[in-house]
Amino acid sequence: MTDMSRKNPYEACSRCETFHLHSELTSVPARDANGQIVCLRLCRACLHPRITYIQGGRLPTLVFDVPKTLMVALAATLASLDVIFGIIIGGPVGFAVALSAILVGAGILAAVGASCILSS
Repeated sequence: MTDMSRKNPYEACSRCETFHLHSELTSVPARDANGQIVCLRLCRACLHPRITYIQGGRLPTLVFDVPKTLMVALAATLASLDVIFGIIIGGPVGFAVALSAILVGAGILAAVGASCILSS
């Protein structure tokens, strides 16, 4: 405890250790580690703490870039159709047809993608 005089009107809070006027602090009895009763001097904020909850925001939503998603879907469809037609034809000729169709389709899709990017 601090001695109260005109030179020392402020006293430190036992919990937050900030200085307050003697009249602003409240004496609260508490037991220490040895079981003895001690008097704690607490300020209003430490005497009546407010719990603040931070509310989380909404979960981030998946944002689809429609042109890119459309281009990937078209490329996957074209490649799968080319492979299916290559399997139907069969043999080395089917492999050559599928490979050439994939390359031509990739070129066409690249041109369409470039035009979409330039126009946006």
